[in-house]
Amino acid sequence: MALSRHMERARDLAERGRYTAAPNPLVGAVVVRGGEIVGEGWHERAGGPHAEVTALDSAGPAAGGADLYVTLEPCNHHGKTPPCTDAILRAGIRRVVAGHLDPNPKMRGRSIGLLREAGVEVEVLGDAGFEEQNEQFAHAMRAGRPFVHIKLAATLDAKIAAAGGKRAWITGEPARRRVHELRAEAGAVLIGAGTARADDPLLTIRNLPHEPPPVTRIILDPRLTLDPDSQLARSARELPMVVFATENIDEGRAEELRALGVEVVPSPSADGELDLRFVLEELDGRGIRGVLVEGGGETAGRFVAANFADKLTLFYAPTLLGSGGVPLMGSLTFGAVDEAPRFRVRSVENFGEDVALTLYPAEPESGIHKC
Repeated sequence: MALSRHMERARDLAERGRYTAAPNPLVGAVVVRGGEIVGEGWHERAGGPHAEVTALDSAGPAAGGADLYVTLEPCNHHGKTPPCTDAILRAGIRRVVAGHLDPNPKMRGRSIGLLREAGVEVEVLGDAGFEEQNEQFAHAMRAGRPFVHIKLAATLDAKIAAAGGKRAWITGEPARRRVHELRAEAGAVLIGAGTARADDPLLTIRNLPHEPPPVTRIILDPRLTLDPDSQLARSARELPMVVFATENIDEGRAEELRALGVEVVPSPSADGELDLRFVLEELDGRGIRGVLVEGGGETAGRFVAANFADKLTLFYAPTLLGSGGVPLMGSLTFGAVDEAPRFRVRSVENFGEDVALTLYPAEPESGIHKC
């Protein structure tokens, strides 16, 4: 579908919230009068004004009798901000063109009916590109769990660390800067206990032009081995920190971590592995819409094996580590080629000397054809 220049502008404005809006959706809006844009806005961050309100405020009295182009159906309920439908009606907007319906169960066309009943002309484009722009929000609303984006950095021979697991940067600075963008876009980052012990990471977001909301750090730690002296534990009072452990954890260690501000969540498990569906549903209950799974390979492999991988970004550095290196997803085992999960490549990008592949799960096929 070819979009009007006004809707194209609204979509471009929505992108300005890419790294600050989580867990809310990206939304852009323009007010048009006499064929010219007289006001515009986008949603920058949760708790801040919505795109429609910013655009209407920008237009001022010129909004009366004008058209409003907005990428997502306007909200009609009270949350952290008042309903946008009220602002639209107060401004005297004549016509609303929405990119797509809001997948939120509280919405799904309710605002459209309300505006039409009030005499506003409404057109919904239903263009798939707008939902794709908000893939993690749309997925979370429909699936009842966060959108899982797996990121891994590897060598050309698919190794994420040298023999013995000795840690060192594999990719260069441009690729690592991109990872900070992915963290901000998701709003939450998840690693396994092994990565937490080996790397002692902070998992913050740094060096972006606009300050994003604090990212929620999540650790899958069945035996609750997180060191109270680790960077993660020591920063828990300033930055959200959630640790999932088995239900028979050491309460002494749990209380020590909780005293530092860490949220310890006892979780069901089987054979020492945490129930990933439980983890994701718990995160959804905390309002988390997207999770960037950063590692290690065992943790990433478990999400793939459980069919919870909604998107993959794999960074490849132009180097080799050989047979002794740590494999990309060592926990994955399949008996035959036709049992293995398949993905489709969406994009291939260069970040300095490194290459990033972005992939999505492939649609089921009737069979696999060998060349």
